[in-house]
Amino acid sequence: MIPIKLTLEGIYSYQTRQTIDFTELTNAGLFGIFGAVASGKSTILEALCFALYGESDRMNVLNRAYNMMNLKSNRMYIEFDFQNFENKEYRVVREFRRNSNQFDKVLPAGTTFYEKIDDKLSPLDHTDAEKIIGLSCENFKRTIIIPQGKFKEFIELGGKDRTSMMK
Repeated sequence: MIPIKLTLEGIYSYQTRQTIDFTELTNAGLFGIFGAVASGKSTILEALCFALYGESDRMNVLNRAYNMMNLKSNRMYIEFDFQNFENKEYRVVREFRRNSNQFDKVLPAGTTFYEKIDDKLSPLDHTDAEKIIGLSCENFKRTIIIPQGKFKEFIELGGKDRTSMMK
């Protein structure tokens, strides 16, 4: 999976819309995300995983969207463009909205996956990232996003788990 572009709005410290274009970075072959403590690096990585799988390790399942949404925002929006192993381009859009009558109630407004065909986005009939990129959420987190303090766990995977992940 190769990231192309990520747009964030209303998630953690990203209250206003921000777009990160990965094309120059990925063309270089290898890149890192650097910044001061609490500058939003983990949010970028978490947004990639959340966009694809609707899951996040930092926040528990209960009230996850509320906990991720910026407190000054009424909408959380993630748009992620990427390329899969077959060099096909895709976009996933996840959106959440705050209930105007109940501040702590944040509900999904929609999740859609698109495939880019001839420079046009065609919605897919599913939202299963594993079908597109060939990685389960767990293996995505192990290979693409290694959470802080979890690198040793990645290295020490048992034979069966390592073989499964590498396949």
